[in-house]
Amino acid sequence: MSGFYVLAVPEFASLIDAAIKSGASKVHPRRGYYQLVEFDSEIEIWRRDTHMNEAVWYGCLTGGLDGKIAHFDADRLKLVATNEPILGAASA
Repeated sequence: MSGFYVLAVPEFASLIDAAIKSGASKVHPRRGYYQLVEFDSEIEIWRRDTHMNEAVWYGCLTGGLDGKIAHFDADRLKLVATNEPILGAASA
């Protein structure tokens, strides 16, 4: 699995909500100042679903990414899995 880390601040809460609603991810409990959004093959999130302004939207990956960016513009974020182990995630 791959994933991205979301800073645990109110500005990014809607990103977590949109990831959950996408149905393509598993959101882990908060760990320190971050929350891990894990996905199997790909995840696509539309900015309109997060209600974020552009400045916050473009900062949504500042927590870190284990995966590849397939598309990232003012409207849409699409990430694809690299199927490499996620650092810091508990083993299943």
